[in-house]
Amino acid sequence: MAKASQERWARERVTNDTLALVAAAREGDESAQRRLIHAYQERIAGFVYTVIGSTADIDDITQNVLLRMLEGLPKLREDTLFEAWLFRLARNTCLSHLRSSRWRRFFSPLETSHSETIAAPRDHDPALADALQHALRQLSPTDRAILALAADGRSHEEMQQSVGKSLAAIKVMLHRARERLKRHYHHPDHA
Repeated sequence: MAKASQERWARERVTNDTLALVAAAREGDESAQRRLIHAYQERIAGFVYTVIGSTADIDDITQNVLLRMLEGLPKLREDTLFEAWLFRLARNTCLSHLRSSRWRRFFSPLETSHSETIAAPRDHDPALADALQHALRQLSPTDRAILALAADGRSHEEMQQSVGKSLAAIKVMLHRARERLKRHYHHPDHA
């Protein structure tokens, strides 16, 4: 798909309300900035959780992403590409966090992870969720990021905008991530 076609598709995904909010936030409207943060905070936190695989740093990383969003808004060339830009920012922040935390483990004692969890839906099966979380932890951060974008309902074109790879590369990355997830996932009833 040509770049112009990808950008047109991304523009159609963003609503007029979001465009107005992004434009106002870019101009320094604090109310618009707060509404923009409120509108994306949970989605970014869910994305961060999927990529990081731990609840320990979700709040800090999400806050970091949202602060970077506010700092970077004046540099955003097209408001219509806001969501792709925001999720690319979140992905890069998560990967940077994972790289730095890998080194921190060598220099600080291991800490127990937080026991906080996100509220589960009523039909939630803890055994299935544990099996899926275990499988996701076996994957690379890049695989978790591409799967998180897919789980968030992103199209291949939107993933391309967020990750910065070609459409063919996105399809291959997603296919391989799903295959690796299948290899690591063991359904509790079939164990």
